[in-house]
Amino acid sequence: MKFVNEGWEDDPNSKRDLKEPAKLKKDPYFYIAFYMVYLFFFLVWEVATAFGSFLRSLILRPEPKSLKGRVCLVTGSGRGLGRQLCLALAKEGAVIACADINEANNKTTVAMVKELGAKAVAYTTNVAIKKDVEELVSKIENELGPIYLLINNAALVGAFHKIDEEYTRASFNINVLGPIWMMNAVLPSMESRNEGHIVNIASISSTFVSPLLSIYGATKTSLSYLSRCLRSDLLSRNKNIMVTTVYPTIINTSADYLRFVSTKINTVVEMEEVVEATLNAIHYNNDEVTVPSSFKYPAIILSRILPIKMRTNILKLLAENWNVPSDEQRENLPWHDLAKKCSFT
Repeated sequence: MKFVNEGWEDDPNSKRDLKEPAKLKKDPYFYIAFYMVYLFFFLVWEVATAFGSFLRSLILRPEPKSLKGRVCLVTGSGRGLGRQLCLALAKEGAVIACADINEANNKTTVAMVKELGAKAVAYTTNVAIKKDVEELVSKIENELGPIYLLINNAALVGAFHKIDEEYTRASFNINVLGPIWMMNAVLPSMESRNEGHIVNIASISSTFVSPLLSIYGATKTSLSYLSRCLRSDLLSRNKNIMVTTVYPTIINTSADYLRFVSTKINTVVEMEEVVEATLNAIHYNNDEVTVPSSFKYPAIILSRILPIKMRTNILKLLAENWNVPSDEQRENLPWHDLAKKCSFT
């Protein structure tokens, strides 16, 4: 085959000229119009699917799943959201295995659970260490019975303007490897019984870029992806095991944390709201839940739809309303000692 100028020929007596490739229009109004059409159809689709889901929930809503007598393992149960989840599960009549690295705090949680009349046992463990996790799960199943519900809540959080090796290693060890070791430990029993539920507490920072949360956001994005992949894998093998991912905004778990955040700009939710949304997702086998639910579509728009310049300006505004902790302040934060314990390679 011989090429001639812009045409080609496979027969010397036959030539066919190829048309000049179409050039993209440089008119800015073309791009604006294209973007607006795309935005319109995207929003129509999202509203339609949301409305369809709402109608299905009204017509086909199943009976809520009972957790009474079920063994539920909650990590990071010594304080904050983990403690509140344990108390909520106690009211459901569940048997609760409370796992935390802080023994004293964890025992306080267990005492609070027992005051509600529920059975709970405290287990001191470091979720970042695979061997510890395997021993923990084995001990729980021997003492309490098979684990039905796992809530991966333990996490290291912090807003930092520079990459810190200790914090980075600890973050991935706790926020990513911890849930992996936990899921890997409980799944064999769940699969053999063909029942179970895993809840991974991710973050809204895994759905769009969050100022000063690069490391934390990266770990929660990893956890979100892991959840979706595991859910797909279990469904493809027809396993009756549910995987739920929770995406909360900033949670009011500690005054130590909130003093670095502007509540005027950032959406802060109370722990009770996150607990209620999480339990509702467990009861009805929901794949994913955003807390507050009203933030789901703004997060999608901010991460996928807005033009880059507009998105950058919004994120810049958010960043300007963070009070970056000094090195001295960081040493006094509740997660500082935790980072030291979990920053191994």
